Amino acid sequence: MTILIDGSLNNARVGERLIDVIVRAGVELPHVCYHPQLGPIQTCDTCLVEIGGELVRACGTPVSEDMSVRTTTARAQSARTEAFDRILTNHLLYCTVCDNNNGNCTVHNTTKMLAIEHQSSPFQTKPYEIDNTNPFYRYDPDQCILCGRCVEACQNLEVNETLSIRWEDPHPRVLWDGGKDINESSSVSCGHCVTVCPCNALMEKSMIHHAGFMT
Repeated sequence: MTILIDGSLNNARVGERLIDVIVRAGVELPHVCYHPQLGPIQTCDTCLVEIGGELVRACGTPVSEDMSVRTTTARAQSARTEAFDRILTNHLLYCTVCDNNNGNCTVHNTTKMLAIEHQSSPFQTKPYEIDNTNPFYRYDPDQCILCGRCVEACQNLEVNETLSIRWEDPHPRVLWDGGKDINESSSVSCGHCVTVCPCNALMEKSMIHHAGFMT
């Protein structure tokens, strides 16, 4: 079947996620929490598009015959920028000196895509220390955007159920077995959580001081 994306006709499969069709068509559209391996988590709202006058998440919308999608309306663009601005309250932008600034950082790439030069909403620190207890990776709560990718990978792909987020906490963060240090948790150090992290909150220790733009 075919759908319209910004006036251009594109082939799509029945039931396919709209975000996948948009990406395949070469249309630039942010999607911070979405990862093809994980499916739609729908926590970030950076992939909002307009269909029939309504804003919808492209990651959580299956395509349908004769669908007409608009990604470039002022309303959709403003909504995506506002959503990303909310994300940045949990993430301090220091991309120039960040060890994760190697071309694969989703947050950095989205910042460039949306042409954001500074954070409109103030960054809010969290009252937690960096967890360096695992020999292979570390977790920095202050840089965590709470997208849920790592939790999804742990619970539904690896089926370890080690990671979670307790949203009712005053300052939510990713938890290992409800709040244990990583080295005291049931983590098997498979690394899947690190692989899907869209920023520098979860990083391999081998990258620190070795992988950034300035190194």
